[in-house]
Amino acid sequence: MKKRRIQSLLCAVFLIFSMTQFAYGAQAPGLIERTGEQVPLGAEFRDESGKSVTLGQLLTKPAVLSFAYFGCEDQCNTVLSNLARALGRTKGTPGEDFLVLTVSFDGQDTPEDAAYKKKNYTLASGRQMDEGAWRFLTGGNDSIEALTGAAGFSFRKTEKGFDHPAALAVLSSDGRIIRYIYGNSYLPADIEMALLEASEGRITASIKKAIQLCFSSEPGGRAYLVSVLRAAGVGTLVFAAVFFIYVTASNRPGKKDPR
Repeated sequence: MKKRRIQSLLCAVFLIFSMTQFAYGAQAPGLIERTGEQVPLGAEFRDESGKSVTLGQLLTKPAVLSFAYFGCEDQCNTVLSNLARALGRTKGTPGEDFLVLTVSFDGQDTPEDAAYKKKNYTLASGRQMDEGAWRFLTGGNDSIEALTGAAGFSFRKTEKGFDHPAALAVLSSDGRIIRYIYGNSYLPADIEMALLEASEGRITASIKKAIQLCFSSEPGGRAYLVSVLRAAGVGTLVFAAVFFIYVTASNRPGKKDPR
């Protein structure tokens, strides 16, 4: 009987702790790898000229997929600048051997915003690119959610922007996710290898790294992470305290266990 009471108490505390963690962490930005799965080829976006296009129409070659929002003043610019620099040094030719797709996950971004970013970052690559080599796309929330969900990419709206992970996904020409490349800077050799795998249809497990989160410039972005860590610590302490008190009380001298 005593053993059953302890097990019941442990289960109850664990359930409460799990629910607390879920409440804090359910909307946390991050990335869940979905290698081998296909992005929604019918998802509709607008290109830099405002023309409606689908992913299926664009994916005629292996592609590097990046996510950003064009109003970002923090790491999005770093990610795109470093991607441009890497593209300038890759052996393959963008537009001929592979494509690059940068998709905004902010439904408020416009084709004009996309055109401005495209002009700056293609110039930053230091190499000539035709119009179809690096596409900057905007779209409605339904298309954004369909694509980011398929790619395992989650983000969170804040007062001054978004919290989101920094990573690239490399796609085959039929839209399957071949590999992820983490971080906000990229080696040309890593991109070349991933594109070779994509051209051969070889799905490869990514080398796991800590995903860098691009927090909005507001203090609340970092405070969110702190609150999650705090919740984990408090939950653990509560669990330990309740368990210790119960066991101590149950084993007090002279206390009889009812049968």
